[in-house]
Amino acid sequence: MFRPMMMMAILSLAALPGLAQVEDERPLAKFRLDHLQQSIGLPEDQARAVVDRWSRYDREQFEKTQAIQQIRRKFNDILLGPGGEEEKNAKVRPLLDQFVDLRRQQADLKFRFEDDIRGKLSPAQQVRLIVQVEDMQRRVADALRQGGIANRPGVGLRPGVGLRPGGMGGDMRRGGR
Repeated sequence: MFRPMMMMAILSLAALPGLAQVEDERPLAKFRLDHLQQSIGLPEDQARAVVDRWSRYDREQFEKTQAIQQIRRKFNDILLGPGGEEEKNAKVRPLLDQFVDLRRQQADLKFRFEDDIRGKLSPAQQVRLIVQVEDMQRRVADALRQGGIANRPGVGLRPGVGLRPGGMGGDMRRGGR
């Protein structure tokens, strides 16, 4: 029973940037709403508030991830391009500062997301939610890594939707994807 719901959630990740609020026709938002109500026992109004905040977190993470991916492409161009080591160091240094700052911002977004939802939930609900969020993200990342979804034609998953545990992932020598 969980597998079809998970597949629906994975397939709807492409809609993350446009997810402004909980709308029943949005499969990911509906999946999350249902899951929060069933797994954690949240009443609908609390679950909607959490899903709204979660959607905002997704958008913010996606924006940071896009900026990080852009910097990683620049890293790759510089490191694989012409020039000596000193020249490459000079070009990479300011980008590295931006990269590190964006990574810190991503971590801050996660902490703010967790802090924001904590005020709306009991301590037991907080723990259940944090565990559920991490579990769902891990399962999606595992499914993507195994190629079960990412290799299917017509599935528009974008790289770096904030699903990679540990953040960086990828290999700089291969374009960081």
